[in-house]
Amino acid sequence: MLYWILIFLGFLILLIGCQYLLKFLNQHGILINRWIWGLLSFLILIVPHVIWSHIPTGIDGILYALCAVFAINFMIEQHAYAQQLNQ
Repeated sequence: MLYWILIFLGFLILLIGCQYLLKFLNQHGILINRWIWGLLSFLILIVPHVIWSHIPTGIDGILYALCAVFAINFMIEQHAYAQQLNQ
C-alpha cells in the first residue's frame, strides 16, 4: 500500500514539475511542438538500447525518467491544444 502511495506522490511531483518546465520554456520563448515531445518520449529509450546492448541501471533509470517527462509534456501540450480548438 505504501508503495502505491509513493508512486502516486511521485507522479504528482513529476506532473507539477512538468507544468513548471513548460511554463518556464514558454516564458523564455522556447516553443516545442507537442509531436516532438511525443516522439522524443519513445526515442529517448529506443535509440540508446539499439546502439548499446547493455546500459547500466543508473543510466537506464535516468532515461526512463526523461521518457516520463517527455510523455507528460506531450499530454499537457495535447490537452492545451484540444482546449484551444474547442474555444
